[in-house]
Amino acid sequence: MNLAAQRIEVKEPQQLKEAGTEAYYPKFTPDGKTILFTSGNYVGLKTLNLETKKVNVLTDAVGAGWNTVISDDSKSVCFQKMEITDKDPVGFTTFYSCNLDNRQTQQLTPPVADGAARPPYALLKSKAALKSPVLVYINEDVKLVVEKNGQKTVMTPNGAEEAYIWASLSPDGKKIVYTVASLEKTYICDLSGNVLAGLGRIHACQWLNNNWIVGMNDIDDGHRLLSSNLVAVSADGKIKQELTPYDGKLAAMYPATSPAGNKIAFNTPNGELYIMDVVIK
Repeated sequence: MNLAAQRIEVKEPQQLKEAGTEAYYPKFTPDGKTILFTSGNYVGLKTLNLETKKVNVLTDAVGAGWNTVISDDSKSVCFQKMEITDKDPVGFTTFYSCNLDNRQTQQLTPPVADGAARPPYALLKSKAALKSPVLVYINEDVKLVVEKNGQKTVMTPNGAEEAYIWASLSPDGKKIVYTVASLEKTYICDLSGNVLAGLGRIHACQWLNNNWIVGMNDIDDGHRLLSSNLVAVSADGKIKQELTPYDGKLAAMYPATSPAGNKIAFNTPNGELYIMDVVIK
């Protein structure tokens, strides 16, 4: 495929006002019909149905918006509840499942030491998906982890001394996009940890499809955000295209791509939720 001949056409972003002004870190359900979002400090979890525009509160638990896992059938979501007590100042984490239709919650795991907890993927993934699952995440040591067929591999593609953030698996399950924190640069590697491409400075990346990545270009002065816009980069790192204006009028952050690759949701620094249609030509 000739990526140089492609371009991404985006429609004017539309605010999802029903989400209010405390909507951060959006995530699409696999069927593309619902967006999950949380608060700026990951307290609580809500859903917004894109057809009805109805907002439902799933939980007000601390940490619920971090490490959420949505089931393959889009019917339930796994979230965490973080608790700190006088007896245990380090804190512990418990995972729950919430039915997105009736909002009934079920405890999935006993409390475990905070930092060592991982979402129970097997309880949410379909049997078909579990035959050859590929899971990618950042562990408590801020290293890149790949789990495939029950085997866990810790990878440090850019060196063992580096800290890794914002890992995301490509739709075909063959490539990983991630950011090296100290370098503030993003890369793509394969499942063996071989670096395939450098994408430069682009943060919180998500795959639009197997050939394009969307992320944010956020600029600050060390104390406050100055500007942020969304950028698309080809998977080989050779083509870059701005998706939202870099003019400071609408600061776009933390993009979420729909499963079909035809919509992008994002939040502003003030917690406003937006969505825009995307067409790859």
